[in-house]
Amino acid sequence: MPPARTIEFLPRRPSAELVAKATADAAAQVKRCYRAPKVFGTGRRISTKLAVRYAPDGSIIGLPSVVSQGGVTPENAMFADDMAAAAIESVVRCSPLHLPPELYAYGWSSFELTFSPVLRG
Repeated sequence: MPPARTIEFLPRRPSAELVAKATADAAAQVKRCYRAPKVFGTGRRISTKLAVRYAPDGSIIGLPSVVSQGGVTPENAMFADDMAAAAIESVVRCSPLHLPPELYAYGWSSFELTFSPVLRG
């Protein structure tokens, strides 16, 4: 008797259109929850990149962590922690994130989100 064979069916990769829409939707959801801290001048030029993990139900897994910050100078460094805290709070405030569930099969549980008040407008 020949050995049994197992055939695995992997889900198809999401379309580029679905990925683009999901990315835009995620950014819009979190952007609505962002509250810029009371900083002035060059402090608003600080951008913060966070690493965030999501469960398939859209809830965050743990707290987001700061990956990096840009635009920090000796003149505005005193505001860097406030800008990071505002970014983290916006992710927490906007949980759960609403994304198509099929994207989680392709690593969409981990994101890097960048917050830049200057670009926000």
